[in-house]
Amino acid sequence: MSEKNVYLNHKIIMEERNQLFITGVKKVKSFDPKEIHLETIKGNLVIKGQDLGVKNLDLDQTEVEIQGQIDLLTYPANRSSDSSRGVWEKIFK
Repeated sequence: MSEKNVYLNHKIIMEERNQLFITGVKKVKSFDPKEIHLETIKGNLVIKGQDLGVKNLDLDQTEVEIQGQIDLLTYPANRSSDSSRGVWEKIFK
């Protein structure tokens, strides 16, 4: 385990629904002006809104700063395991 992982924490600070500061970010999976997908130490995080942009990204410090109109923050459930379980449940019902 690297030294960086020892002190990682996950924090979200939002100012006026137009600026986010997030720590504990492992990776930016995708982004466009309406949706940003991040991988954090607490799971995947989806940010939805309008005119979204990554203002500052420092993966060494596990930090990202996002600007734009923020409408939704969500940690979606892991769909891959749920969907396969759902298929088996449907077959054996």
